[in-house]
Amino acid sequence: MNFSAEKEATFDDKGRVVLPADYKNEMGGNIPGGQLAVEIDPYEKCLNIYPMPEWEKRIAHIRSKLNRDNKMHSRMLDMFYRNFKIIPVPESCRMNVPNNFLEKVGITKDVVFAGQADRIRLWDAAEYDRYVQSFDDYEGNYAQLFGNEEE
Repeated sequence: MNFSAEKEATFDDKGRVVLPADYKNEMGGNIPGGQLAVEIDPYEKCLNIYPMPEWEKRIAHIRSKLNRDNKMHSRMLDMFYRNFKIIPVPESCRMNVPNNFLEKVGITKDVVFAGQADRIRLWDAAEYDRYVQSFDDYEGNYAQLFGNEEE
């Protein structure tokens, strides 16, 4: 999967938001297994949404790096597992994101879905605007990271 672009949406009065059709289409027109994983991002004030096949890869990667018999690793696993939830997604794609997750990242009503390769990021619209405005020098950074590659 290769999610991209931005889509605006609004939470309804019951605390649900509809996953944009473009993202559903990227998953082949249906949500694999009727579920998505929602994770509180460890770095930014947003939620990460993963289709289950991609989430299973992420879980395997995290678990391969940590040993639950090591005290620090075990605590990291505790925190990691506290910060995600598998949610059911009905045919209507109207998702019910846990309220405590929304509160932790400051999502209220108006949101932006932003594709980022194998995941979709869900932002409060105002926070997303601040985030995008904080990019220092996209052109310069792009040139520095990719402009000097030899073919």
